[in-house]
Amino acid sequence: MLYSTRDFRGRPIAASGIVVQSETGSQNPAQRDIVAWAHPTIGTARGCAPSLHKDIPQFILGLNDMISEGFIVTATDYPGLGTVGPAGYLVGRGQAYAVIDSVRAARQIPGLGGSDRYALWGYSQGGQAVLFGENLAQSYAPELKLVGVAATAPPTNLDALLRADINSATGKILAAMAVQSWSRKYGVAMDTLVAPSAIGKVAEINNNCINNFEGQIHDLSDEKALPKDFISQQALASPPWSQIISENSVHGIAGKTPVLIMQGLADTLVWPAITEQFVKKACAAGAVIQFVTLPQKTHDSAGKASVPEAIGWIANRFAGQRPPNNCR
Repeated sequence: MLYSTRDFRGRPIAASGIVVQSETGSQNPAQRDIVAWAHPTIGTARGCAPSLHKDIPQFILGLNDMISEGFIVTATDYPGLGTVGPAGYLVGRGQAYAVIDSVRAARQIPGLGGSDRYALWGYSQGGQAVLFGENLAQSYAPELKLVGVAATAPPTNLDALLRADINSATGKILAAMAVQSWSRKYGVAMDTLVAPSAIGKVAEINNNCINNFEGQIHDLSDEKALPKDFISQQALASPPWSQIISENSVHGIAGKTPVLIMQGLADTLVWPAITEQFVKKACAAGAVIQFVTLPQKTHDSAGKASVPEAIGWIANRFAGQRPPNNCR
């Protein structure tokens, strides 16, 4: 589907995505609950969009399980993937709008319908998107009822994660995607943050796509040309870059919407300690959070490992069960 959404500044923009309908769900269109899926990092080039791939189900974790539950499933590409760019990689507000608007768009498809109840579920980049969605849902889509938000390995404190990951091959690749995206979205020259000698390689990295969840990101070879100090730490800590990073970090949970956060304990990209700090702070502010750790799961393997927990938890939210809360 092609639908209307808004960019991070609230301006109209087009997004593409996928809608999958269950054949076993309610025959009453108004009773078909919706799960909006937010995908992890797959690249920033227009052709990386999941909707353009032949094997679409591999990009939607737990799709068969959700369909078996009778849910309508929406899966945005995010603006700039599948549509005219630039892509807003780790631009939280814009991604969140696209995820929520995928629900609105699905409900307008003739014969599909959909209730006004929906849940958000995202992994990695998508985890950031759905947590932003939780923050924005009430004001942005007051006609809809958000019953719960599930996030696996969500990037929350982007400053801490950038600094922790910049020495690893994967960390440099993702940093290259983020800084090019932020540069283009915010209109800030990349050479104010990135070493001029590395700008060409950053562009090359952004021409690549990641076609599966587990491991392929490690196969990108361009990172070998990126030195450890290709990003200026001084510029990272100073405006406008420090402001951009803070604006796209998740600082808390806005309301009482139940939240499930799942985190691999062997994750060396979205570090468990950083996620735990976010959960602790959100709990102290009164959020309703079920925090689930996944022993021995890395960033790559946490997604699939979290599917049973996520789908069961989401189904229970639609069923009206009391949400678990292990905040202390």
